[in-house]
Amino acid sequence: PAVRVAYLRYTGPFGEPLGRFWRSTVAPWLGDHGLVDCPRYAVALDDPAETAPEFCRYDACVELRPGLSLPDAPEKTLAGGRYAVTHFKGAGADIGRAWDEFKREALANPMNRADATRPSFEHYPRGAVYDARTGVFACELCLPLES
Repeated sequence: PAVRVAYLRYTGPFGEPLGRFWRSTVAPWLGDHGLVDCPRYAVALDDPAETAPEFCRYDACVELRPGLSLPDAPEKTLAGGRYAVTHFKGAGADIGRAWDEFKREALANPMNRADATRPSFEHYPRGAVYDARTGVFACELCLPLES
């Protein structure tokens, strides 16, 4: 289903700078609003293979329960619909390769065609694993498919 989120936008190279953005900006923001254990989403708006690193945009999102709005963040709706979904567990350095492999496998099925009108995203459900010592985390990779 569609989900309403508030988000903080990051612009710059992916990889470790993005991890720092989550740790130094997003996590404290979530804590300030009592949303640390709410479902979160990570939406890459640009493909780093096609966009210069300094111009890559990324939205760190938190799901908003009905009636809640945050005065310090814009809102948007992540579209519902058909998605291919797989589980990921690893470090930030591994997620790009996992995305590439997942897309290749999902789109190898002739019944699946990517829906370019909706962005791919990572879903971090309530209670998602993150080990601050190792940097290992878990999420779902969600690839939008045409109906």
